[in-house]
Amino acid sequence: MRRRLIPHRLRSRLLLTYVALTLLGLGGFIIWTGVRLQAAIVERAQHELQVQALLVANALYEPLDEWREGKERQRSSLASLVRSYAQRAGVRVTVLDARFQVLVSSDESVPPPGEHPYPELMAAQSGRVQSDIRRNRERHELRMFVATPVLGEKGEMAGIAQLSMSMTPLWHEVRQTWISLLSAGGMVLVMTTLASLILAHQVTGPIRSLTMVSEAIAAGRLDQQVTPSGPDEVARLGQTFNRMAGRVRELLARQQAFVANAAHELRSPLASLRLRLDMLHAHGADDPELRQRYLCHMAQEVGALQRLVDHLLALSSLDEGAMPSRTCLDLAPVLYDVADEMAPLAQAGGVQLHVDVPAHLPPVAASSHAMVMLVRNLLDNAIKYTPAGGHVTLSAAPAGRPPGTPRMAAVRDGPPSGAVIRVADTGPGIPAEDLPHIFERFYRVDKSRSHRQGGAGLGLALVRAIVEAHSGWVGMDSTLGKGSTFTVYLPLSPAAQPFRPAG
Repeated sequence: MRRRLIPHRLRSRLLLTYVALTLLGLGGFIIWTGVRLQAAIVERAQHELQVQALLVANALYEPLDEWREGKERQRSSLASLVRSYAQRAGVRVTVLDARFQVLVSSDESVPPPGEHPYPELMAAQSGRVQSDIRRNRERHELRMFVATPVLGEKGEMAGIAQLSMSMTPLWHEVRQTWISLLSAGGMVLVMTTLASLILAHQVTGPIRSLTMVSEAIAAGRLDQQVTPSGPDEVARLGQTFNRMAGRVRELLARQQAFVANAAHELRSPLASLRLRLDMLHAHGADDPELRQRYLCHMAQEVGALQRLVDHLLALSSLDEGAMPSRTCLDLAPVLYDVADEMAPLAQAGGVQLHVDVPAHLPPVAASSHAMVMLVRNLLDNAIKYTPAGGHVTLSAAPAGRPPGTPRMAAVRDGPPSGAVIRVADTGPGIPAEDLPHIFERFYRVDKSRSHRQGGAGLGLALVRAIVEAHSGWVGMDSTLGKGSTFTVYLPLSPAAQPFRPAG
């Protein structure tokens, strides 16, 4: 039963809610107003009838006094005056004596009050003016009665003037008032219903469009977008959905490109390994020199594959939001260890590796393994692209403030906010058109040279991912023919004590 009463569609529910609230509020207002107006109409009629009764009582004093003194000729004059006033005022006028006996009436069919006088007559006998509404016995109609005493010059009671009127005109006026209120309420209800329909459409229309686009995206049509419309909140929902859908498309495109590039990068070394294995199977037993040379090349290919897989796994982990476990880390020992590890590679390439790192650096919240991978990739990239006889410099210093521009300097004008790491080389530099892309995955400045050196274009992308995961910043400067400088900023650990330089 409850499912039948409550519609399933949001638009119908909103409309039903608006109409129900309008009915409750408007209905209560109409009832309250109608009751008050009805009471006001009756009170007004009572007041007017009381005023008329007082006027009649004042006008009847002298004729009634003369009639009481025995002047019978005044009886016809009194009766004529009563009928004239009743006709002119549209009411029934009855004159009674102090014992409630009818003396004169504009309606000859009026019976005497009987043994039980009416409330207004009892009040008039006491000198007060009172009204009463009751059903008339002789005509069986509802009438309003008012009685007032007719007082003499000395305040004695000469009689009672009773006025009455039918309630039919009043009920007609009350009915017209209720009809007007209900008509106005109906118009308001119709207008509210139309406004509710428009508002419900403005709310549910964009949501329905959003649902259709969501279903289309779920079905694989990722190019769909929502046209933001409706109230601000609903419009912002549409804009947020479009941004989310664009982000999903971007992530899927990056994932597809990532998979395609990874497959391409894996295909070449695997094909090379297979060819060398075939050659070893065919000629390795008879040619020891060939076997040794191919085994050396295969070891290099396996090493390159291992680095590629490590980089792919690290990037995938960072893409999934897996934050490396962090500790309060002094980067100086890490930098010295990585420099010692990379020194043989620099020596083999005829490159001089210089280290300018203080004994201690401001502690940062970082993963030791991630920092080793970051510095190793920067040094590996610098050594590979620096010709024999060149220089590669690894330096670090406290940072007085976070970088405000791409050209960051380690300033000492205040307490350190983190640490700065720089790797500078004297290589060929990077062309200006390639600078915006060097941190993209699988991007190579010199593609043929990178293939010969075993690079997959993931090192700098991994550096940026690690730095961003540590809430840091990475930038670079490069000049053709002079070399490149990569700068990394890592913020101070929240748990770090005030930094005091060694010595």
